[in-house]
Amino acid sequence: MINENDEFNESTLELPDDDDNNLQGWTVTLADLMMLLLTFFVLLYSMSNIDKEKYAFLADSLRKTYRVESKIDQGTIINEQDFEVEAKNITSVNDILNTKLDEILKNINIYIYQHKLQNVIRSYIDERGVVINISDKMLFKPGDDKLNPQSQNILNYIMELFQTFPYPILIEGHTDNTPINTLKFPSNWELSTHRSCNVIRYFIAKGIKADRLSAEGFGEYRPIASNQYPSGRSMNRRVEVIFKRSGIMKTIQDIESKN
Repeated sequence: MINENDEFNESTLELPDDDDNNLQGWTVTLADLMMLLLTFFVLLYSMSNIDKEKYAFLADSLRKTYRVESKIDQGTIINEQDFEVEAKNITSVNDILNTKLDEILKNINIYIYQHKLQNVIRSYIDERGVVINISDKMLFKPGDDKLNPQSQNILNYIMELFQTFPYPILIEGHTDNTPINTLKFPSNWELSTHRSCNVIRYFIAKGIKADRLSAEGFGEYRPIASNQYPSGRSMNRRVEVIFKRSGIMKTIQDIESKN
């Protein structure tokens, strides 16, 4: 402390040493840099572990989705090569599946355009497989489940497809929301189910094996258009013949497993 009676002398004030101050700042900077590097490497390590978990999760999800046999056991560390092999196997099967679906659809579309049936038959691929959407007026009279004579042409062609592409088939019956209440059809449930079953009976009578076929009826509860207008109700009254995606996949897997 400087006394006011003392003569001011520069030597009485001790100034900090510049070298010591610079050394302290450099040490702090180095410590910060080391901490950042440590954090960076910890982050890299954690990301590496997450990648392995992602590989395992993705491979397992794909196996369950496509029902592909895997050679990767639970608890095995999945490296990049293992994952690539798994992905290639699944991609190969999936490519074959898509090729088959496209081939079936192409054959159906050729028939539709050759016979100018675009207004009564639609075909497309969705999550169920290849769908042949047939308007009910091609097959039945209103409120009835008996097949029209004119239905035989399209059903016979579809039967040819069954022979070319020997996969499981699902027949779905659908109606609009117009109520029905008869002794035979108390509701649209019965009407849609009877229609799909009668289509199946036609195929069986023509020689298609019954164990390839299944039928479902959904009444008015799976519309594809609004029932507010006649055009929409006409679209909703339909029978759908479906080459099942799951059945095609299983056939491909069986063939691949034998090779």
